[in-house]
Amino acid sequence: MTAARALGIVLLAAGGAVRYGSAKQLVAIDGEPLVRRVAREALRVSPWVTVVIGAYREDVEVALEGLPLDTAFHAGWPSGMGGSLAFGVRRLRERHPELTGVTVCLCDQPALGAAQLQALADAAAPDRIVAADYGDGVVGVPCLFPSRFFHELDLLHGPEGARSLLALYADQVQALPMPEARIDIDTPDDYERWRTGSG
Repeated sequence: MTAARALGIVLLAAGGAVRYGSAKQLVAIDGEPLVRRVAREALRVSPWVTVVIGAYREDVEVALEGLPLDTAFHAGWPSGMGGSLAFGVRRLRERHPELTGVTVCLCDQPALGAAQLQALADAAAPDRIVAADYGDGVVGVPCLFPSRFFHELDLLHGPEGARSLLALYADQVQALPMPEARIDIDTPDDYERWRTGSG
């Protein structure tokens, strides 16, 4: 990885999945735990992947066994996604000081793969954020922040995650069409729709 392309990935998998009612990180997608599926795809794009874990720590660690990535337990995960994201970016920067950008991913988007994450990496530039365009004017994760935004990421806390920065710096966001990112698994009904192909 060249210095100009020193891109890492933070995969957020710390939440308690309250709406799902159990560890959605572990639901089976084609026979594989969801968190492992997303992490494996992330590793096809960058060797620097940090997975932030919290709730269901032990089970998620087991699901990720054998993958060449960093699992980072965030004790403050109940405070919300913002704190977990800031923690993950700090961890990645500590391990890779030469980092020039970081892609933020969630563990509950089963339709995302290496192709979509690579598209973000290919569009990376030092002066702009690159984010998924879900369609209908909605922009969100996954998204890639160049190093000039690391300070803002470090200040995140509470429930406000990457989308708060996408809104704040909307004039500096390049949106990439990525309808696959609209699909997420928040409830058992979401999972059933994905499993049966009915949604």
